[in-house]
Parts: sequence; structure tokens; C-alpha cells
Amino acid sequence: MKKSSQVIPSVSINLLILLLLTASKSEGDPRSQIIKLACYPQLLTGRAISNFLDTMTKIGTQLRSSHTGTAVTGTGPDSIYGLAECHADLSAEDCVLCYAEARTVLPSCFPDNGGRIFLDGCFMRIQNFSFFEEYAGSDDTVYCGNTTISGGFQDSVRNAVSKAVMDAPRNSDYFAQELAVSGTANESAYVLADCWNTLDENSCTKCLESAFASILQCLPSSEGRALYTGCFLRYSNTNFLNPEPTQGNTGDWNAKSQIIQLNCENEQDNNRTRFLSNFLKAMTDINTKLQTSHTGTLVTGTGSSTTYVLAHCYADLSSTECILCGAQARTSLPSCLPNNGGRVYLEGCFMRFDNYSFFGEDTGQKDRIMCLNTTRKNNEFEELASNAVLQAVETAPRSPNHHAGTRAPISGIANRSAYATADCWSSLDAESCGRCLQTAGRSMLGCLPGSRGYALYTGCFMRYSDTNFSNPDNNTRNNTRRATGGSKRKMVAIVSAVSSVVAFIVVGIIAFYAKKHRSKSKRRQGTDDTKLLKVLNSSSLNFKYSMIEKATSSFDEANKLGQGGFGTVYKGVLPNGREIAAKRLFFNHQHRAGDFYNEVNIISSVEHKNLVKLVGFSCLGPESVLIYEYLPNRSLDHFIFDAVRGKELNWAKRFDIIVGTAEGLAYLHENSKTRIIHRDIKSANILLDSKLHAKIADFGLARSFQQDKNHISTGIAGTLGYMAPEYIAHGQLTEKVDVYSYGVLLLEVVTGMPNRGTQTAEHTHNLVSIVWKHFKEGRVEEVFDPNMMLSDDDVKKEVEKVVQIGLLCTQEVPSLRPTMSMALQMLSKNIHPLPLPSNPAFLPAFLPKSNGQPNEVGSDQAFKLRITNPTSVPTVSLTSLGPR
Repeated sequence: MKKSSQVIPSVSINLLILLLLTASKSEGDPRSQIIKLACYPQLLTGRAISNFLDTMTKIGTQLRSSHTGTAVTGTGPDSIYGLAECHADLSAEDCVLCYAEARTVLPSCFPDNGGRIFLDGCFMRIQNFSFFEEYAGSDDTVYCGNTTISGGFQDSVRNAVSKAVMDAPRNSDYFAQELAVSGTANESAYVLADCWNTLDENSCTKCLESAFASILQCLPSSEGRALYTGCFLRYSNTNFLNPEPTQGNTGDWNAKSQIIQLNCENEQDNNRTRFLSNFLKAMTDINTKLQTSHTGTLVTGTGSSTTYVLAHCYADLSSTECILCGAQARTSLPSCLPNNGGRVYLEGCFMRFDNYSFFGEDTGQKDRIMCLNTTRKNNEFEELASNAVLQAVETAPRSPNHHAGTRAPISGIANRSAYATADCWSSLDAESCGRCLQTAGRSMLGCLPGSRGYALYTGCFMRYSDTNFSNPDNNTRNNTRRATGGSKRKMVAIVSAVSSVVAFIVVGIIAFYAKKHRSKSKRRQGTDDTKLLKVLNSSSLNFKYSMIEKATSSFDEANKLGQGGFGTVYKGVLPNGREIAAKRLFFNHQHRAGDFYNEVNIISSVEHKNLVKLVGFSCLGPESVLIYEYLPNRSLDHFIFDAVRGKELNWAKRFDIIVGTAEGLAYLHENSKTRIIHRDIKSANILLDSKLHAKIADFGLARSFQQDKNHISTGIAGTLGYMAPEYIAHGQLTEKVDVYSYGVLLLEVVTGMPNRGTQTAEHTHNLVSIVWKHFKEGRVEEVFDPNMMLSDDDVKKEVEKVVQIGLLCTQEVPSLRPTMSMALQMLSKNIHPLPLPSNPAFLPAFLPKSNGQPNEVGSDQAFKLRITNPTSVPTVSLTSLGPR
């Protein structure tokens, strides 16, 4: 039942998003606009050029049935590696169109050793080494639009991009599209994120996080595109997204785009570079013609490198089928390069290019017939097929479009006929067309009594078959399409009306099962605790309480290391001489075995250089005890908040602590078997080993986080001053709660001040608000901890960068905060410039002074004071708290 309560609302939300998308965009867009083409300068030689073309052909075959394709052709230094991918919101037809554009243009990199091309709907790369696992490179770049949009658009973009970057690596196809709706015109944001399928989840995450950090530089531009080695990220204020493509029948257009034969000329042009440039322009221009007409010719260039192109779709094709067939032809013909001519016959169209004018030719040396099905038919079929072919030969030259389709039924047998079609290119006159078809028809009849034959001639095309390969009349097709469009609009209206009713029902179902689940959980609790105690008792990590008591000299005050919100920590020495830190918990977990088991299970399941290692536990004595590795330098707060010990941590050591903490948190959130949210990141829980390396400690509040959940709803617990505002107000727990705490920690490390509330006559301040004020005014250097004794300007810039990252982590809107992996990349890589942070959450000062009165130190005065021995900031656990 719990599963049902999760699934139903998800369906209704997805339905609403789908309706919004369909309402504003009714037709697919192949998005075949070229954004960037990059070629690599090393020259290809020998067999590598042929392998280059073969690789693209192999990929094209894969893309006809899938949105992605990879291929490797050749061996040794002549090997060529290829990758192409369409974004998942493209239909199969649109993917073919986009790939055709990429496939046509990429050979312009000849004779270089490869290149990559980004289009709005797809990507392709060819190179002479294996690059399939690369996700970052020197060519990574961002393109921004020219129009500026103010208002809430920037927040919409940050929200949608952040969500897409988070979701895409977790989806099976590494693709996500997001829509952030705004009530104001032009302030909605549409976002697409996609990684190439050759990456793993971790590489996809890293690529998109880098792209995310870069693309925000485009704001407040209305458009932004990040073109990265392993991924693509785009946002816009206009809806460029296509509705989710359906897995419908693509047989009609696919059948018409099947290649029958490709013939290439044997000679190469003397000026290959100029001829290639003319060829590419011709392919682009002929595509434009096919979008408005079923046929066309054009001439590009001058002199000996002139390129002549002819394209012709057979008259029974629809406009869409013609464009798709032409795309497949354009995809195939570059295989003839660098030769100076080629022609390709497909089931639905024909295309040819050459370096001379061939438009008036009707026959030639390459004319041929193909008998593809040798199944012998009876004499009656042979006679009827001959009549159908002769009728087509006679009719086509007299028709306006030089096309004829004929059918000769077999008498007395239902649904059995002989079919024939004839087409001449539009560049021929009626006489030349008739001459071509008469020669082709006589030759093709030599295939009889076989059931299928083709005539592939210089100026015409013919075929016959025992199955109907013709399309219905285009007028009928268009009428049907208009009727279907009306039905779709009615369907959207009906679904919109029903969706509110569905939502009401869903809410009722959720409430019923939530109540039922709570009552059942209470009945199970007692039995479960008993079982878990037995599990804990039998664990190899379970220590006898008497051993821990002896190791700590009965928890002698002289061995006390510190005290936190859930217990006191003592130094101890085990019988084998190993030093430990024993945390004596305030609560005896015999009565809360489930909580204790969860805590132990979480800590023991993770292992990382920046996490404190759990040595063992004891839960069967008068108190429950957790046993950790002993770290001699205690916690970070004993250094940064101490006027004397603070001098031991110069900037290099502080930066190492900052990075180490980020690495530990990123591991908890993303790389462990179970995603974990710590919930209590603060300086007192960052312990330092003998070399002052950071280790995250105290998992008493940690919670595991399942991959398929957006957040955990839980009782509020944590340390005031470090708790994210949305967590305090609503109790929704995500990784961004830890990110907020980490941001506060960064600011404390840089300033040497705890995030305590201070108050003036009119305003309440905390560390975050004070640093934000200095950052906006360009005076952030004034808040640096003087114990760092900074003098080098480059180091000061690095510190300013860390402050900016801290402010990014403490932004009020959770989705705008970076993930820990993103924050780690900002710290460890030279990402410049960093995104500008938005307003942080300004929370009131929670903590009074020891006399119960608020601290009255002003905001600027606060940085002139340094606390020698600050008291421990209390940890709180709240079951309910209203919004601020």
C-alpha cells in the first residue's frame, strides 16, 4: 500500500507536466540547427578516410532503431571511433533528420583526423582514438543568447537547471527535461540535460555539474547552451522541448527511407577542399528545397569544383516522408567523398551529386536492374505484372509530376494483385522521360516470373511487386491528419478537466493509507526492537560494556574529550593498546533499538578517508556507547574559534580541511551504496587527525536516503545556526540541508567566527548575513580571519572564491545550492567565473547570551572580536516547528 501512495501522485504530476508541454507545443522539432563544429588538425591518411566514412554509416544504421550509436572501424593507427546521440525527447523521425544534418556537415573536417558537431537536437563525434569515456575537455564551452530578461526568470532557470542536472544521471538514458513555470510572460524556463550513453553515472554527474556552473554565467540572457565533451545542457525562455516521443509505428517512413543502392564515382576533384565546401552547401540547400517541394536541382560553386545536385521524392510520398527520405539520402552520399560524384536510390526518393551538369541525362552506363525476390509466380501474375509495368511506362511521361502508379488485380482471387510504379526526375522533359522508362521497363520485366523487380536508371526509377508499396493519395492523408489533430485537441481538454478530479482522489487515498500505515507500525515496534537487540548482540562490532568502562577508567573526567548534543566523548585505551574515542550516549538504546541499529548500520557501511571510522559499539550495558578511532587534534572549532590555536591553521591547512570535508560529504551523498544525509555538519563535528586532515564525525542524526525519493520527511533535528531554513520550516530533508550546513562551515573557517546571532537596535544578524553584506559591497576581505595572516593577493582571491562558494551553498532556495560534487569541483578546479549567489536565508538569532539577553554587538563590530573559548552550540531535536 505504501508503494501505491507514492506512485499515484507521481502519475498525476507527470500528467500535468505533459499537458503543459503539449498545450504549448503540438509538433515535434528535430532541432537540427548547428551550434558548433570543431575539427582536429592532425591529418588522416590511407585507410583511415574510408574508415571514417564507414563508421558514420554504421552509426546511422543504429540511430534508425535507437537514439544512440557507437562504432569502431579499422585497426591500428587507421582505427576510427564514432559516437552519435539524439536527445531523448526527439522522435525517431526527428532523430533521423538531426543526424542527417550532422552526418552531412561533419565530413567537412576532411582530411583532419576527426571532429565533433553539436546541434540543438543531437551530437556526433568522430576521432582516431577511443574517447567514449571522456566527459571533460579543453573544447568545453558555453553559448549565451543576446536577449536579456529581468524579473523572476533567473530564479526559474536556476531551479529548473539544478533539477535537470540532478535527475539526468539517475535516469536510465541520462536525460532530463524540466519546466519551471512562472505566471509572468517570458519568465518560465525550459531546460534540457543529456549525457552520452557511453559514460557511467558518476562521469555524467561530473560533466553536468561543470556545465551547470558554466551555463549560469549566461544569466540574465534568455538562452544558454553548455557544449561539453560528455554532455549537453540548455535553458531557454521559449519552449524548445518536444513532448515525450511515443513508441508508435514508424514503419511507413522507415520503409520509404530504406536504401536500395548507393553508387559512387571513381574520380576525385583536383581541389578537394573547395569541392567539399561546395558539396556541403549543396546538401544544405537541397534539404531546404525538399521541405517545400518534392523535387529540386541546384548548382553550387564555379569552375572545375562546381557541384551539381538533384533530389527527387516519388509522388506518392507525404511531405514528412519526403523530408525523411531526403535526410537518409544526405546521410548516405557523404560516403562517396572525397570522390567527386555519387547517386543513391531509396524506396521513396533519389539523390545524386556530381562535378558536371547531368540534369538532362536519361540513360547511362550505371543503369541496372535488381531482382530482389526470386519467388516464382504463376503465368497469370507474369501477364498482369507486364501489363501494370507497360501501363505505368505509358502514363508517367504524360502526368504533370512524371509519376504513375498502377494495379492489375488477379481475377477471382481477393486481395491479390500486381503493382507497378514509374517516376522520372523533374529535370527531364516528357520525351526524355518516356525514353528512359521504356528502356527501364523492358529491362525490369526480365525479373519475371519473380515477384519483385527494380530498374535504377540515370533519369528514372521503376519497380513492380506482388505487394502494394504505394502510399494512399496525399489528399486523403492530409484530411486524416486534420481529423486526428482535432481529436487530439479534444483529448487534451478532456484530460485537463479530469485531472483535478484525479488529484482529489489521489489525496484521499494517500491520507487513508498513511493513517493505516502508522497504526500498523506502532503494533510492530515492540517485536522489531527485540529482534534488533539480538542482531546487535551477535555483531562482531559489539564490545562488552565492562571493557569500555575499563578502557576509559570508568569514564573519568580526566579522559573527557568533549560533549555534544547526544553524548559525552572520552578517550580510552583498549587492552591491545589501541587508543579510542568512546561516545557515551545520554539515552540507553535498549529501549530504542531501532534507532541505535540504524545509526550503527549507517556508520559501519561507509568507509572514506574523510570519515571517522567506527571501531565498535556497546548497547547492552547501563548506557549505550559508540567507539570511534581516536584523533589527537580533536575538533575544528577548537582551532578556528581560538585566538591562539587559530594561528596553527594557515590558509593552506584550512583549505585542505575545507576540501577534505567536501570529499567526505560528496561520498556520503553520492558514492556510497546507501546515500546518507548527515544532518549535523558543523565545526565541532569535523575532527582533525595528527596531520590536521579533516574527518567527519557524529552520525547520530544521519539518515539513509533512497535513490528514488526526492526528500525525506522527518522530525527536525540538528544544530541551530547550521540548519537549513526549509528544513526548519517544513521538515523536508534532502542533501541540500547538508550543503547549507557546509556553506556555514566554510564561512566560519574563513572568518574565524561562529554563526551566532548578533543584534543591533533594529536588526538581527548572523554570520551568513554579515558576510553576504560585505560580499555585495565588495568588502569581503574585511571579514577574513586575521589569524591566517594573508599577504599574497593570489591567496586572497582564492579565499574570496571560497567565500563565494559558501554563499552559494547557503542560498535560500535549496535547488540553487550546488550539490557537494559541484561544490568540490568549484573548489578544486579553476572554474571562472563562479555563478553569483542569490540571497541567503536570513534567520533570526536563536541563541541568547548566558545571561539570557541578546548579544548587542553590531554587525561590523562582530569581526573585531574573537572568542577565546566559545561554549558549545547546543544540538536540538524538534518534533514540530512552524514556518518562519
